[in-house]
Amino acid sequence: MLGWTCQANFSRPPHPCHCLAKPTGYAVGEGRKAVSIRMYSISPPPASPGYGPARLRVLHLNERLSARGGADRHLVAVLARLQGRLQTLLAVGHHDQSLPPDELARIGPWRRLKGLDRSGLTGRGGRAARRRLEGLLAEFAPDVIHLHNVMDPELIAAAAQAAPAVMTVQDHRLFCPGRGQLTPQGRPCTQVLGEPCMACFAEPDYGARLIALTRRRLQAAAHLARVLVLSSYMARSLAAAWQATDTPAPPLEVLPPPVDRLTPAPRRGPGRYHLLAGRLVARKGIEVALEAAARLQEPLPLVVAGDGPLAGRVRRAGVQWVGWADRERMQALLTGARCLWLPSLWAEPFGIVGLEALALETPVIASRVGGVQDWLEPEVCGILVPPGDPLALAAAADRLARRPGLARSLGRAGRRRVERRFAPGPLMARLETVYRQVSAPAPPRPRGHGR
Repeated sequence: MLGWTCQANFSRPPHPCHCLAKPTGYAVGEGRKAVSIRMYSISPPPASPGYGPARLRVLHLNERLSARGGADRHLVAVLARLQGRLQTLLAVGHHDQSLPPDELARIGPWRRLKGLDRSGLTGRGGRAARRRLEGLLAEFAPDVIHLHNVMDPELIAAAAQAAPAVMTVQDHRLFCPGRGQLTPQGRPCTQVLGEPCMACFAEPDYGARLIALTRRRLQAAAHLARVLVLSSYMARSLAAAWQATDTPAPPLEVLPPPVDRLTPAPRRGPGRYHLLAGRLVARKGIEVALEAAARLQEPLPLVVAGDGPLAGRVRRAGVQWVGWADRERMQALLTGARCLWLPSLWAEPFGIVGLEALALETPVIASRVGGVQDWLEPEVCGILVPPGDPLALAAAADRLARRPGLARSLGRAGRRRVERRFAPGPLMARLETVYRQVSAPAPPRPRGHGR
């Protein structure tokens, strides 16, 4: 039982529920098909939190335990912040050993559960995986199940049936069967799930199977108690997919990720290089960045941190490649950079590395795609450029190279924005409120209802 520590005391003292956010929202669509999206403007926590040793039990399910992706980092930050507030247990299908021991110690009890990886509860080994999951549910007896990067429809449905279930949708797989809202030509896609998605597939049978799988995911997720997304872009896309497929939508809420455990070091000047950080794949705009680096007029080099299929292309391009960087090294790289480049071609669900850069007073140059505009206000804390435009990216980078005062001003404004809107305390309090809302008993039906 790797990483598991038995929690013997399951008593539940009264726990006041402080709603730390003022709800606002809007709807996608009209009439009976309209999907309501809840947005929250986070306010500071109350002076006397009064939380105490809460005993709500939350089971987190994820494909893997890792430190390598933005979704992985989000899960680790959430779990670390929930310790001492709730009883948590993380179950993962795979552990890649990339999370440093000190961070692993902060996420609370966890275990590997075969069947939570991409194979899920279907196909070979599905029955055994279901029995393992049922055993875990009986042992831990969760009040709430929180799904993260879990995309097997059978597993989503099983969680929704076992307990009030919440899901954080981190990427496009719940509503896009293709390349993550990216056309075969490498341009942002605005198509809603349907027959036109077949254009992304060279083999019609394969495309039809993936479209059918995506529909099953949407249908399974419709039975969840709450669906959380990180950005308003993701909320609109999910709502449109449920509407287009005539699937009743569950409550949908935007809850952005927190920025946690970053300690800005004193800056020694405005930064000596531009930084590109992330997985080295085509949809992240790596080729665009390399072409922009070749067109720079000012003598600030491009440093690339990350790994992936295009690592060889980066090495041959003549830029400085430092490989994959752990959290400590990434913080040092961000602190020493004039700016961070985020030249994504696909619709970034959020772009957490950009938010981390702003927290360290490093301005961001990013493509105007996806959820980026939820946190990057142009000409206030960074610069937005058209996706796939190396000339615009190079011009923006040269502008910050020539004007270090502007870079410092944007960075400082970015840090203030992060502190005001993405502080961990209020966001985690809001998540706990969600848990308590979905786990609360349903109110009694009034007499005569349905007669």
